[in-house]
Amino acid sequence: MGVPLLQRSLFCCFIIISWFSISTDTFADTSARVHGNHGVGALGRIEPRSRVIKISHNAGPEGARVQQLLIQEGDLVISGDKLAVLSDDLKRKAEVGAARTFVTMLEAQLKAEKYSLTFNRREFKRYQSLQQDVATSESQTDSKRLALQQSETTIERLSAEIANARFKQKIAEAELDNAFIYAPITGTVLKILTRPGERIKENGLLEMADLSQLDVVAEVYEVDLLQIKTGQQALISATGWQRAYQAQVGEIGFQVKKNDLNDTDPLADTDNRIVEVRLTLEAEAVDVLRHQIFRQVKVRFLP
Repeated sequence: MGVPLLQRSLFCCFIIISWFSISTDTFADTSARVHGNHGVGALGRIEPRSRVIKISHNAGPEGARVQQLLIQEGDLVISGDKLAVLSDDLKRKAEVGAARTFVTMLEAQLKAEKYSLTFNRREFKRYQSLQQDVATSESQTDSKRLALQQSETTIERLSAEIANARFKQKIAEAELDNAFIYAPITGTVLKILTRPGERIKENGLLEMADLSQLDVVAEVYEVDLLQIKTGQQALISATGWQRAYQAQVGEIGFQVKKNDLNDTDPLADTDNRIVEVRLTLEAEAVDVLRHQIFRQVKVRFLP
């Protein structure tokens, strides 16, 4: 009876030791930090160098309805290209036309009044000379002086009205420009958020980014931050990739915050404090990873 009891005891000890060994290995494999000569490890995400830009409108809190989209998802656009036409386009064009017509009308009035001014000035001088020869009365000379002064006043008024009308024309032209949405940068249209006929809401019209340069934003634990330096090399990897890509630390963030990239491992610390570190991916990775924006990756900072 003593031998089976000893066997059972040895078997239980083997189970406990095996469980402890497996747990230790699992924790070491799934930990977000790598110590020793292996450098520092972290989770990260792929981002364009330009960041993803959300394009919206400038139509005020009432919003604007999309009349026409001039691009498709995946299109490459140049900075300043027209992306969309809003529904108040025709109204704004009519307002600009009316403002320009009003300015033209005032300018025509000013031109005619300048002819009158020239005539009234000549008449006033003629009557002044006749008055000296006692060929005309003083009242007639005064009437010519009054006509000259009225022309001068009218020209001043018209000049002021034209200046005001031109300002209103510029306002109308600026509002017309707001009926179009332009690309702020050169880049690729990633996702269209509002289609023709829909009103642009808080999420905007579309998202775009410059995909010619890609970064990785790594969430480094605050306790590991002292081991990270600008210019430091790192390796970027992810499940399904045929190889790891090289990257270089370009920026180290200033804010400590809660991590956003939570590991699926139940043993991982999901409430740790991190600092975002931005790394520049090697050029060879751009063509391969440009369709994987915001994908989660693993980052290993080399010592």
